[in-house]
Amino acid sequence: MKLTLWLVVAAIILLAGMFLPSCRVIRQFDHLERSARKTITASELQTWVTNLLAKYPSNTTASVWPSELGTNFPNKLLKLYHVPPNIFIFGPTADWPVPHLSITWGGGFIGHTGFEVRPTNFPGWRGTNTWAPGVYFFKQP
Repeated sequence: MKLTLWLVVAAIILLAGMFLPSCRVIRQFDHLERSARKTITASELQTWVTNLLAKYPSNTTASVWPSELGTNFPNKLLKLYHVPPNIFIFGPTADWPVPHLSITWGGGFIGHTGFEVRPTNFPGWRGTNTWAPGVYFFKQP
């Protein structure tokens, strides 16, 4: 009887140890917008994106990692989630005549979340929450 009870307690502790870290990651992901607002300002994001877009004048889409940008990436954003974001730089198209940028975290079963940053006179497009003109937060399942 004591051995069975000990095995049940050990199994519960083992399962809790396996699932608690993933619950923390999901909670961190779900609160990314709120954490970002405490960490960086919309104007800081807008300034960084404007400067970055000036370096990518191409009409094609580019995907870059924060590590590729070196010091030209706001390190404050690296603290928002345990995995660095993907950065997509979009050149002008017929639908969106000005370049813009997407900072995206996630994938798989947790979905995608992040920011769309574009000039202040162009709206967001993904069912977004407006943080400031030109800075939009999105979350997709």
